Amino acid sequence: MRRHLFVGTFLFFITLVSGCGWMYQLGASEEEAGKDVTEANMYVQPFSYTNQDNETVTNEDLKGKYWLANMVFTRCPTVCNLMTPNMLNMQGKAAEEGLDIQFVSFTVDPEFDDPEQLKIYGENYGADFSNWHFLTGYSFEEIKQFSEESFRSIVEKAPEQEDIIHATSFFLVDPNGQVIRSFDGTNNDTDPFIEEIKELMNE
Repeated sequence: MRRHLFVGTFLFFITLVSGCGWMYQLGASEEEAGKDVTEANMYVQPFSYTNQDNETVTNEDLKGKYWLANMVFTRCPTVCNLMTPNMLNMQGKAAEEGLDIQFVSFTVDPEFDDPEQLKIYGENYGADFSNWHFLTGYSFEEIKQFSEESFRSIVEKAPEQEDIIHATSFFLVDPNGQVIRSFDGTNNDTDPFIEEIKELMNE
């Protein structure tokens, strides 16, 4: 019993101190491409935010479409440097497959990440802005609440590490605004993700 308590405490500590690298996700195991989260009954909450081109983007703009969402920030010292290239790979593969998918990255550092910063960030990775929105235009408390209510994912500042804890999942949202899959955003083998999305869109 005491040993189990020690292991649990140790794992909690590792989770707490790992900052942006914390694998806080509903996401995939090695045995599956994505995690089916339809029974969690998660729906994206209404929003009206600003993208990298200073354009307003709302949840209504995405209604009727499949879209892939994640949380990033431009000063992220760890996992965002994996997640954004992986999202870029998925954008390219989706285009090759002729899949009409929108991509949405919500910054968890809105005080710093204004539209100009987000545009530079996206350009540095070679993002195609025609169907990829990098969103800001809200407070930290707003994105914290939005992430919790929409994706059941925590957003917390870790000031001692100059970091922000956030989900590392890619969340697939269906045309009705329901979150139906989560994928491991740090996994650079994104082919299975695209195949699974393709199957879902063809059902």
